[in-house]
Amino acid sequence: MNRFEERFERYLENEIIIDYKTCAYFFCMAFFYCCYRISQGSFQANVVFLFEMIVDAYVVGYIQVYLFRNFDEAPGIGRREAAGLLVCSLIHGSAAHLLGWFDGRRQAAVWFTLFMIACYLTLYVCNRIRRRADTEKLNRMLAEFKKEEQRHGEK
Repeated sequence: MNRFEERFERYLENEIIIDYKTCAYFFCMAFFYCCYRISQGSFQANVVFLFEMIVDAYVVGYIQVYLFRNFDEAPGIGRREAAGLLVCSLIHGSAAHLLGWFDGRRQAAVWFTLFMIACYLTLYVCNRIRRRADTEKLNRMLAEFKKEEQRHGEK
């Protein structure tokens, strides 16, 4: 594979990761927003706010992958990962407050920021469990492959 193909493949991998994160975090944002709306006695959501949330989640996905090296999929939480978690959560909370997602209520934006911190931590744990399961599956497949190789080698 030449250098262009390697870079292009890495770019596509990052784009898929960013899309995955955008979907996951947009769901979290929309969930909190809908719970907020219900708590205010309304069963209607502002579509413009939902659009802004998707854009916010997408922009923060880029920041997360390219600036903070994909911190929610890191093997551990160090300074860089903690900084990424806080910065990204603060961006979400600031966007919520500045764009008026919660009727300009600062307290709701603070709760939203804390909720996003919890979401990042939850997804970090889920990614860690997924990686462990993938590793175990690959190890099983490798062991089966080696057994097959030995059987065919004996014939």
